[in-house]
Amino acid sequence: MADAAGIFEPAPEGPWEWIGNELIDPAGDTIARVRSDVLYCDSERLLVESVPGPRKFRARATTGDGRVFTLAQSGFTVNVLHALCDGRAYELRRTNIWRKERYIVGEQGIVAYVSPLISGKVQFRPGPAYASLPTVDAVFLSWGCVLVDSPVRRPRV
Repeated sequence: MADAAGIFEPAPEGPWEWIGNELIDPAGDTIARVRSDVLYCDSERLLVESVPGPRKFRARATTGDGRVFTLAQSGFTVNVLHALCDGRAYELRRTNIWRKERYIVGEQGIVAYVSPLISGKVQFRPGPAYASLPTVDAVFLSWGCVLVDSPVRRPRV
């Protein structure tokens, strides 16, 4: 996997954080940003459509070259979300029914943890199988968690 997050650089020293509509790394550099429902990550642009309805959460993103990324709840609650990122399957499970923190499981195991904070920030931390997670997947999945779990969301257009 040439674009896997851990291939060209080690796992981040600290958490990435969604602050508003920007994903910031521990050094303060912007990894991704969302503007007018378009998710920008490196040279990738994903048009994001989401349905945050009271009974069903769904998000879908499409790249300029037609690759599709989806995230949806599979049951009555949002405790478990299922994602398909350009053919790669993930499951996003809450760590506890009383908390909004999630772990993201891919084919190799737990790839990351996502934790919404009371401040409105959402932290993304690498898991044991982080090296198998493509950066664009990490960005889309963590943004999906912002949409469904963040206690405060201040979108800037």
